[in-house]
Amino acid sequence: EMCIRDRMERIGMMFDISHLGAAGVGHVLELATRPVIATHSSARALRDHHRNLTDDQVKATAAGGGVVCVNFFAPFLHESDYTVDRLADHIEHLANVAGIDHVGLGPDFVQEVLADTTPPCCAHAVIEGVPSDQYLPGLEGPAGLPLVTEALLRRGWAADDIARVLGGNVHRLFRDRLGRPTA
Repeated sequence: EMCIRDRMERIGMMFDISHLGAAGVGHVLELATRPVIATHSSARALRDHHRNLTDDQVKATAAGGGVVCVNFFAPFLHESDYTVDRLADHIEHLANVAGIDHVGLGPDFVQEVLADTTPPCCAHAVIEGVPSDQYLPGLEGPAGLPLVTEALLRRGWAADDIARVLGGNVHRLFRDRLGRPTA
């Protein structure tokens, strides 16, 4: 009988490793025969949080042709310095570890989700062990996305590389692999 992985890959589904624990990430990376994606994870080397990926996990994702998308949720990026520069640090680190073609953005605009789903009595909830009400100033929602471009330009990034990270890499991965069955 065909296993779940074979069924998923046969019909062109893609594995997302962002909400898996370390053992789950390792298992998927070991078994996957197609690229995987981390839709909203950051670099564990810069912030030791269980939602972030280790450099070895990032390398393995890139080696399989996948993409790691940086999460914007402030407590996943730093303990207390909630700035766009900390986000840019994660983008640069992942690009150095995985290569520029394997990095994307996965904003995970938690503030908008919580505003829509959380009663006022529970506004100061905890998500994944960190406070849910901490955000990168200006990046609480999609309107702040130009701040990411500005931060990378200030660091001397080429426009083509920025375009890859802003969506080009994920678009390429989805266009080439998502929904495309294995032979």
